[in-house]
Amino acid sequence: MTTIIPLENKSIINNQKEHRTLSDLIVDYLELLGIEYVFGIPGGHNSPLYEALARSEKRGGPRAILTSHETGAAFMADGYARETGKIGVCCATTGPGTTNLITGIASAYAECTPLLVITAQTILSHFGWGAFQESSPDTIDTVAMLKHCTRYNSLVTHANQLERKLFTALKTAFGSPKGPVHLSIPVDISRVPAPELTTYPNLSELITQPTSFLNLAALENLWQTLYKVLIQGRKVVLLVGKDSGGGVTEIIRFAELINALILTTQSGKSCIDPYHPLARGVFGFAGHKTARQALTDESVDLILAVGATLGQWETSVWDKAILNNKLVHIHNSDIYFARSSMAQLQIQGDIKTIFKELISRLETMQSNGKLDLNSKLLFPPRNHDQKLQDYPSQIEVLEPESYQNTDTKVCVKPQQLISALLRNLPPETRFQVDIGNWLSWSIHYLFPPCPENYRLAIETAAMGWGIGSAVGTALGVKNTPVVCLTGDGCFLMHGNELAVAVVEKLPIIFVILNDKCYGMVKHRHRQTGKEPLEFTLPTVDFSLMAKAMGANSYIIRHAQDLEKLNFEAIYSYPGPTVLDVHIDSEEIPPMGMY
Repeated sequence: MTTIIPLENKSIINNQKEHRTLSDLIVDYLELLGIEYVFGIPGGHNSPLYEALARSEKRGGPRAILTSHETGAAFMADGYARETGKIGVCCATTGPGTTNLITGIASAYAECTPLLVITAQTILSHFGWGAFQESSPDTIDTVAMLKHCTRYNSLVTHANQLERKLFTALKTAFGSPKGPVHLSIPVDISRVPAPELTTYPNLSELITQPTSFLNLAALENLWQTLYKVLIQGRKVVLLVGKDSGGGVTEIIRFAELINALILTTQSGKSCIDPYHPLARGVFGFAGHKTARQALTDESVDLILAVGATLGQWETSVWDKAILNNKLVHIHNSDIYFARSSMAQLQIQGDIKTIFKELISRLETMQSNGKLDLNSKLLFPPRNHDQKLQDYPSQIEVLEPESYQNTDTKVCVKPQQLISALLRNLPPETRFQVDIGNWLSWSIHYLFPPCPENYRLAIETAAMGWGIGSAVGTALGVKNTPVVCLTGDGCFLMHGNELAVAVVEKLPIIFVILNDKCYGMVKHRHRQTGKEPLEFTLPTVDFSLMAKAMGANSYIIRHAQDLEKLNFEAIYSYPGPTVLDVHIDSEEIPPMGMY
């Protein structure tokens, strides 16, 4: 019999229990972290872990979510981690089970999402013998394959290594930068009897305790630079990236104090309320002219790029409008500073701490009469329940009239579809945006009332991320609508994970842009290619496919079909719904650099 002391005591004491193995110990540690689910597919070599999860489920602990494909398992773990702030956990058997995980792990690595990846190996003593699905260092070596897309990566070769390596992996996953970590465990080691006590009963505090660090000398340089700009009556502009999340409140307060306009990167849209009077939209790929105008204003002397990775899309293909000597690059990890070598300052540190200090100094200087910070400007908090227009008035969008399409005989426009979703879904709805046409349509036209609920994975841009991520998100935030904006190409790749949403009765709305081709690739090739290529997909009735899996579904061909939908019934339905939306394949998304 096993006695589990309540989670808040952060201690698990194991009395004598038959069949208790090191796999049970792994599950104990997941329970200490409040993890509810492990995503993956069982096989012969990871069956001990699944047996431990079956025992855990009986007592109300972490349970296994059976996915359709291992890539989907990694995407689900990513979505769960982003939603809950916990570590996402996925697993696979040896050989092809592990190689199938790689795309999802690589995406999480590029996006800095903390994942624990547990894979199996054949019996340790059989390494090098050509055992079934062997993937040891003597054969295809899956540990080596995962080396460059994990923050920590290790093969467990002795039973007494497991706890220490597990702790190291979990600690590293929450380090700076965050990311996936990997343990490969031979099946014979996973069956070894577990110790009676855990070595790290205070695991949660040890690995998730907040850190607050900064480069004091660099901060002082930033303050002197900022003060000089403000005292001369010149302007400051902020470019906010996705890694600013922990300091958003402070960033906005700082911008309000000095009346600085705020731009975002594509993923940084999740950090800033687009309806804030200082917001000017997205800079770069699929962005807004108002963002570029704010950045290139001749009165701007200082550009603060905060939590931005400064890759190709974020910099509008390395545009000197952003990459110049006005730039100050602020990030909690220095791995991105090689991309801003032209900046006058680079500051590594906790973003919340940096901006709290800047706010304190600004308010002190204002109270002493040494700075006039336009204190009469008021930025009252917005009521998130108020009805909003299709797009913020201070952000310029292309063809604003396209949100409304009164012609019932033509295909639905993506902008019109966006408008319908925002008008008919509650503000807490999560939006997981897949790769493809939806990416540029949503970056330019989608302005959710709660920006933190808008999520992308564009660093590696893995097709199908949105589908698995939506499942993990829905499991992490129960009884809340989740919208997956995906395409027909993505759904043909990973739509099988719809089956998981059906089994788990998750209220996910899968909105498929059906243009019968790989649309984004087609339109981009027409811009840059020299030879005509084939991008056409077969005609597929995704509504019938959804019904075959047990999901709710509708076909949307024209505006009148869209207007007939009962959205409240759809998002209240105890299970997923597929909207197969036919769009004009020749309508070009906003794919430019703005």
